[in-house]
Amino acid sequence: MDINIVEKAKEIQVSRRSFLKKSAIITSAAMMSQSEILASTNEEKVLKLYNVHLNKTFYAPFFEKNYYKLSGLFEINKAFIDYRAKEMKRIDVKLVNLLYEIKQHLGYDKQFNIVSGYRSPHTNAMLRKKREGVAKNSFHIKGQAVDIYVPNVSLRKLRDVALGLQKGGVGYYPSSHFVHVDVGPVRSWRRG
Repeated sequence: MDINIVEKAKEIQVSRRSFLKKSAIITSAAMMSQSEILASTNEEKVLKLYNVHLNKTFYAPFFEKNYYKLSGLFEINKAFIDYRAKEMKRIDVKLVNLLYEIKQHLGYDKQFNIVSGYRSPHTNAMLRKKREGVAKNSFHIKGQAVDIYVPNVSLRKLRDVALGLQKGGVGYYPSSHFVHVDVGPVRSWRRG
């Protein structure tokens, strides 16, 4: 067999692999929103989340060297689980980045306690029957909302930081002891 043919075949194989890698990166970038691309930095981004219903802490390094880390995003998905239905959903990275921004304003050591993250359509319908103020098409169903509080931070301060960022909806629920944040339209409300 001609050695040149073997060498050319290897070159083509390497070129094809390189092409596929570059295509995957370009496709991933095209699927990211402009805010996600602008958020790209070399710093490591980490969230510490505590699911109050599971009594479990999730440590999630989700971004480093201009790349989202799938293992960290998966930890976030697990922390946001619908504990009633035992279902997970991919949490929108815009919400993940919003939580990170809130954390930067509150202090890098802060942990978010999750009261309600993802809700399955079934769970959301059940809650709508039991409680006032649960939206039919809640952003919780889409993986774009979370109800949280932060130990040793007043709810009012948490609400004010979220409002100041102007990145979505902010609901203030002092009697239930949580703040709702989502990445929908900018708006705010108070209940209880």
